[in-house]
Amino acid sequence: MDSLLASAKEGNSDAFAKISGYIHEISHSYFLSKYRGKKILNKDDVDDLTANVYIAFAEQYQKIETIENWLRRVLFLTFVRFYKQNNLKRTTQLKESLTADDSFIGTDQQHDLNAILKEIDTLSEEKQEIIKLRFWGDLQFNEIAEKLNKNEAAVKKMFYRSIEEIKNKLK
Repeated sequence: MDSLLASAKEGNSDAFAKISGYIHEISHSYFLSKYRGKKILNKDDVDDLTANVYIAFAEQYQKIETIENWLRRVLFLTFVRFYKQNNLKRTTQLKESLTADDSFIGTDQQHDLNAILKEIDTLSEEKQEIIKLRFWGDLQFNEIAEKLNKNEAAVKKMFYRSIEEIKNKLK
């Protein structure tokens, strides 16, 4: 593989195509083994991670000294990063109960609150998680974005659209 890499660095497109194919096969096999071992739960993630490694190779191949060392390191780091991010999502604990003292809530307000909670339950899991992290978890948008591995602006947009959706359903 080192000779293919050297040829690819010299501009040989056939060598680049061949080594790229090897990178793809090895990466896919590695991530597929993680899927079979239940470390990756979705087959689409296997394809995404494989593509990430290929993209990293295409961007860095000119700087790679030893292809085997580079590939081992990139496969490991790509998987660890993915696993940590997904594990963080799975282990996020939400405070599911209201902390307000029921004695301060009137019957009409309790009815309204129950209607709102019922509507929240109809939202997608992602929308529910954003709302719960914001209200019950008392997190800022940037913290929610970090936990969910999303852009802060996207989280804000989804939050406000979800609130609007709930308001419209309750009219």
